[in-house]
Amino acid sequence: IAGFRNIDLIILEEEMRQNSSNLFITTDDGSNGTKGFVTDILKDLLKTKTYDVVIAIGPLIMMKFVSLITKEAGIKTIVSMNSVMVDGTGMCGGCRLTVGGETKFACVDGPDFDGHLVDFDEAMMRGSRYKEEEGHSCKMGGYIDA
Repeated sequence: IAGFRNIDLIILEEEMRQNSSNLFITTDDGSNGTKGFVTDILKDLLKTKTYDVVIAIGPLIMMKFVSLITKEAGIKTIVSMNSVMVDGTGMCGGCRLTVGGETKFACVDGPDFDGHLVDFDEAMMRGSRYKEEEGHSCKMGGYIDA
């Protein structure tokens, strides 16, 4: 299941189709594939199929809700906490998160973790701390927020 905000942000669709017998594309606005979110497709698939593991990579909010759905269904879930990593040693603390009540660093302990144990609310709060600076950077040409 691959989710995008709109058709303009879809990448590698043809390559995914060539390498998957079951590709489900969702767009928030319905401009391509199914209108909605990856969680909508996941819920539908779980009604008719059984899965051993789910791997979620993407925005924290999406991984949080995928993990909530799979926890209820009893499906092992791996999430990729590929947050900003400054030094790659854990010393800066930029990628710090709580997993199963323990402090972890995505750059040295991950980036992949059990999605049922990640404190997503804390991770989202930490990730929003620099929104103002990120916005300023975008205005100054630092990067483009897709």
